[in-house]
Amino acid sequence: MRRALQIDEQSSGTNHPHVAIRLNNLATLLHATNLLTDAGPLMRRQLEIFVKFTRATGHAHPHLQAAIGNYVALLREVGQSQEQIVATLREMATEL
Repeated sequence: MRRALQIDEQSSGTNHPHVAIRLNNLATLLHATNLLTDAGPLMRRQLEIFVKFTRATGHAHPHLQAAIGNYVALLREVGQSQEQIVATLREMATEL
């Protein structure tokens, strides 16, 4: 999965939606194997790519809502409160 991600990054660029899908696949595997701290940054990066796509095109990427839901669920699982999650998402939105 890491190799597939690397290939997509090289061929499509680091901010392409295909890369985001690869990030999701790897993050899902890491999450399933209880490597939450490794999965978190990948989920965040995936979400960032979909947000950038949405802003650039004016159309929400079809996987955007699922990416938000998965990232929020992971943040809850690692113990973040609702207020911390909202702050994280707001911070991310202002950085992009």
